Amino acid sequence: MPNNIVENFQWIMAFDFGESRIGVAVGNTLLKIPHPVATITGRNKFEKLDKIKKLVESWQPKQFVVGMPSQIEDKEKLILEIKRFANRIKHKFNLPYVFINEDYTSSIANNKLNAQNIRGVAQKSKLDQLAACEILQFYFNLL
Repeated sequence: MPNNIVENFQWIMAFDFGESRIGVAVGNTLLKIPHPVATITGRNKFEKLDKIKKLVESWQPKQFVVGMPSQIEDKEKLILEIKRFANRIKHKFNLPYVFINEDYTSSIANNKLNAQNIRGVAQKSKLDQLAACEILQFYFNLL
């Protein structure tokens, strides 16, 4: 007899959006453990979307989770960019997204890397991925 829980699990892909770098993490609804996947960089949004496309094809997520900072005055431009990014990936990949509060996720990721004695420039390629993991964990905690 098949186990419906295992059959119905879904991959979720999370993003920590930044103008220069986008951290990406994945996890599934069965284990609810986020895993760092990539830090996306590129000259423009089209190059970044091409890199995201390869990850989507590889992982086949059923939903996106996008980090969104609190509505603070000095973050209005960033919030607008995040909303544009979320709409772009929704339409390009025909997948739904949800926003999750990302406040302090970079600080948490930084602390975890510091605890591993990974500091400064060595953190650059890992920080955004771990922040995306934190965003995804916040989402899993709500399920």
